[in-house]
Amino acid sequence: MDTEATMTLLSVRKDGKRERTKLAHQTLDDARELAKWVLHVGNGLYTEVDICTDNGTIETVQNSGGASPMAHRG
Repeated sequence: MDTEATMTLLSVRKDGKRERTKLAHQTLDDARELAKWVLHVGNGLYTEVDICTDNGTIETVQNSGGASPMAHRG
């Protein structure tokens, strides 16, 4: 049986509220990319995303605050 730790993303909103997303069978690299994606598509809604395991936070990805070069401008 696989005993790999389950990772969770804690997305922190500007108002301080936290949203939890459990990830199944993801690597740390996958979790980092997903955290960056959440910050990008959140369009300033989130200040940071914590990547956590059952043992606590292992990494925090912060919102750069600037406009993304990938942002659509119409």
